[in-house]
Amino acid sequence: MRPPTADLSVESTLRHCELLDPLSDGQIQELAERATMLSLREGEALFKQNAEAHDLFIVAAGRLAIRLATPTGHDVEVVEVGQYCLSGWSSLVAPHMYVADAQALEDCTVLVIPAADAEAVFLREPVAAYEVMKKLAGVISLRLRELKEELLEVLEK
Repeated sequence: MRPPTADLSVESTLRHCELLDPLSDGQIQELAERATMLSLREGEALFKQNAEAHDLFIVAAGRLAIRLATPTGHDVEVVEVGQYCLSGWSSLVAPHMYVADAQALEDCTVLVIPAADAEAVFLREPVAAYEVMKKLAGVISLRLRELKEELLEVLEK
């Protein structure tokens, strides 16, 4: 985890996101040109479970809770994501549906990258894109392990 900074610019946020380390300066610049910043108030939803996933998000400031609604009506918090952490990875993989909810735990600033734009940038340097996707697979694997632990706790109650 990288130390937080006060610089909330698009380019700085992209450069601090470890998942994007394999990208070239040119790719970071291209993503910066396509990205926008979004402000969320505490309690506001960024995306909802089972909604179509069109955007990738990086937290510039604040924290998000990633929660999964179970068929039994329980909300299970999978993970909290803070500055420079990525969410909305479902936008990069089929079937392009968010697998959980994301909600602001406090006022947040989030970088929004349209997934189609990210994919276009990645395709120009496929080796770097492959490295990004390997890192993303690691994030997904970690979150699945965390979800398993949370679900086991819910089932034990």
